[in-house]
Amino acid sequence: MRVLSLLLISLNSFLLPDPAFNGVKIVTRQVTGGFSDTRTEYLTSNRLRSEWQTHMGERSGPAMASIFERGNTNRVFVLDLQAHEYITYETDSQGSALGVRQHPVTYSGGMLQIWIDSTDTGERQKMFGHVARHIITREKRIATPGACSRSSESETDGWYIDESVMPEWRRPKKSGGGVVVATLVAVSSSNACLDKVDRIDIHRTGTDPGFPLKVTTTMKSEVSDPDGGKRTLASTWGSEVTELQEGPLDPALFEVPNGFSRVEALKNWYAPAPRRQPTGWEWFREKLEEIFR
Repeated sequence: MRVLSLLLISLNSFLLPDPAFNGVKIVTRQVTGGFSDTRTEYLTSNRLRSEWQTHMGERSGPAMASIFERGNTNRVFVLDLQAHEYITYETDSQGSALGVRQHPVTYSGGMLQIWIDSTDTGERQKMFGHVARHIITREKRIATPGACSRSSESETDGWYIDESVMPEWRRPKKSGGGVVVATLVAVSSSNACLDKVDRIDIHRTGTDPGFPLKVTTTMKSEVSDPDGGKRTLASTWGSEVTELQEGPLDPALFEVPNGFSRVEALKNWYAPAPRRQPTGWEWFREKLEEIFR
């Protein structure tokens, strides 16, 4: 009975809103190469509204938004703000749409080993009413034979504040070293890697950075030329919070506006709604996948 009581307490703490959190609005701009993406997020203890629009040169994608409501099952609304149309569906706790058959995971024959070390430089700066820490994070990835990912090294120069600015359910999950999980397949045109994932082995050392306000990442990786030669590819991308406001939010932000029509599919949208704001690496990887698709 004691075990059951502890389990129920744990489930309730995950599902129930955090009464200490009022709300926050965060505007973030992410840039890499010719791509730029501005994302505005409104967060409460159990809801999220995310608005985004991607730009490449003079071309702009449609203005989109998603509304995420947490509960025993999660309700997601995806809105085309230009066409005044929306779709809606439910997901489980992992973000998978209910009623949709999931494809079985197929692992590659290799593993991606990742070593992450974060060092606090000791520098401090006042940003949005918070004291931000200057932290340098170095990451080394080694792909073993048979892996679909590429070996790479990266360095992230960033300013971070305490994670309490975000609701508890949106804070990064802590994980120790040596945790083996799956990673999405890296950008590759090889049929051997089609729809496969690598297992990864993560090792973390140093300080816990916190919530990023401004980061710049430089990555170097080795790629193969068509003639079989090797060369080093260097890429730089970054993100910066341009607005951060803490306090109660208008409940209307989390409702579908009047005049929007529910449809089966959105013409201007081709990907599932984001469950969370991607990291700089994830965002950059998604753009590369669009290019090589």
